Amino acid sequence: MKKKKWLILAVLIAYTGFIFYKYNERTSVVQQVKDERLTVVTSFYPMYIHTSALMKGTPHQVVNMADQTVGCLHDYQLTVEDTKKLYTADVFVANGLGSEAFMEKAYKQNEQMQVIYASEQIEDELEEAHEAESHHEDEHLHEGDEHSHEEDEHSHDHAHVNDHIWLSIEGTKAQVTQIAEELSKIDPTYAPIYEANAKDYVEALDALKEEAEALLHDLESPKAVSIHDAFYYLAKEWDIDLVATLPEGSYENASAAEIEKLIQKMKEEEVQVIFTEEKYKDLAIVKTIQREVDSKVYVLDALLSEDDQILETETMEDGFVYITRMRENIKQIREAYSNE
Repeated sequence: MKKKKWLILAVLIAYTGFIFYKYNERTSVVQQVKDERLTVVTSFYPMYIHTSALMKGTPHQVVNMADQTVGCLHDYQLTVEDTKKLYTADVFVANGLGSEAFMEKAYKQNEQMQVIYASEQIEDELEEAHEAESHHEDEHLHEGDEHSHEEDEHSHDHAHVNDHIWLSIEGTKAQVTQIAEELSKIDPTYAPIYEANAKDYVEALDALKEEAEALLHDLESPKAVSIHDAFYYLAKEWDIDLVATLPEGSYENASAAEIEKLIQKMKEEEVQVIFTEEKYKDLAIVKTIQREVDSKVYVLDALLSEDDQILETETMEDGFVYITRMRENIKQIREAYSNE
């Protein structure tokens, strides 16, 4: 009888020990997975949608630093909450091309954080193109004798590459590829997932470009004026001549002479299309131009903030927010130059 009791006790001890072992093992695995999770912070919404798409299927957290209701970072003020996000981040994904220059001091405080510049692969190419265009503009102004050489030289010293590269399909392909490659180096465990997601993303972008080419191939010398310089690369990709662009911040401060000069140029160049973002379509300067020039306003999406309507009511075609929203831009461009 005593033997039986001891046997039962031994079995209970062994079973209890096994339960504790499995519990500790599970806890250890959970903790290990938790420790392996990365917190990836993106600088603003375009980087957020790219990075989120690439990290789909991993246990990592993607956090957008700037409030998703903000536009470009030009006038954005870094908050205490932003600084906290940067301080606790493992990886920071930035657009580059000067977009995040104002916050560089803040994110460099986190010495352990690794920074991915999405535009690094194409930066040299963009700078060369910008220098070529600046040189051409300089020659044009010199011939017209509209400004002094000193003024031109000063303005070009402070010129910078337009940073809205995500509004070009080819630019986005370069950014997606760059982010995926850098994530794979930082986090090799999930490299196959990043590579597969990037492949799907690029294929979807190629398909979108084919759609766009079918819709926009027959545009005959299209011209436009742009309110805000966000659409520079979008226009360039489809050979649209931006006759003039109103720099951000100048809309309400433009003098009567400047507005008159713009109107005169539009008449001379026979420009009938004005591209703008939703928030700028009712500006006084836009209304003035429309009164004076036979033109129409077309609203394009700069993809600078979250669109709840798209996210909640539509199924993402190809599974990518970017594809769905850029497709609408292409339709707007087609409509702007349609003869129907």
